[in-house]
Amino acid sequence: MKKILKSILCVAVIASLSSCDNEQIIYDNATFVQISGSPSISTTENSGETLSVTAILGEPQATDITVNFDVTGDASRYTLTPGPSVTIPAGQTSGSLSFSPIDDDDINGDVDIVFTLSSSNTLPIGIGGEGANAVSKTITIVDDNVPCNDYTFSITTDTYGDETFWEIIDASGNVVESDGDGTAYPNSGIASNTTTDYNFTLSDGCYTLRVYDYWGDNGPTFTLSCGSLTPVDDSDGLAGSATLDINTVPLPGFRGSPSSPYASYVETFDFCVNQ
Repeated sequence: MKKILKSILCVAVIASLSSCDNEQIIYDNATFVQISGSPSISTTENSGETLSVTAILGEPQATDITVNFDVTGDASRYTLTPGPSVTIPAGQTSGSLSFSPIDDDDINGDVDIVFTLSSSNTLPIGIGGEGANAVSKTITIVDDNVPCNDYTFSITTDTYGDETFWEIIDASGNVVESDGDGTAYPNSGIASNTTTDYNFTLSDGCYTLRVYDYWGDNGPTFTLSCGSLTPVDDSDGLAGSATLDINTVPLPGFRGSPSSPYASYVETFDFCVNQ
């Protein structure tokens, strides 16, 4: 009986140790290739930006490694350098493709460009060669030519919000949108240290956005957007430019003294709607 109990105890201990060992097993194969970074990103076709698709190795190799990608999606919508393959030199662990959207004038919608590590690669794909991790990347190209008329002007004021005024002027010089107050400094009506969104509809055509800061100090930050399109992005803040003749500012613009240089700090941005 004692021998039987001892045998059962030994089996239980061995099973327990075996179970613990199984839980602690870590796959340590470092010979593989995968894609780094977020699996999905987007860019507007007129952004002018260049994105990277980067292949990484689990460890440096003794020889150059060519990594091949299978690329799907409309090839006329982007440029790819050097191509669907990248060579990672011996001793290094990464190599990148440069991806740039092509800005065209067609209303051809958004498109997904998918990069997938090709099965033709000589190294195992994905972490540990399992082929299930970091093996593809999707870049969505957003069409900037899709008709859009519903705009949002978002402005974040400094500590002197009442010194700020903005307006949108059409091609004929008419003010079609503004902060809606139209009173003279220092009562423009925009709160200090606050982000305010103004929503409005603009007809097809070309316009000028003008943002003023009465004293030209500090100044607000602002964006003008329509859906995924952002024709104006002044995240650096209004710097001020004392070059505008205040007499040319259409009412209800700043109504400070025309002789006051402080009334002329302005930044202007030209943009077109569905043109």
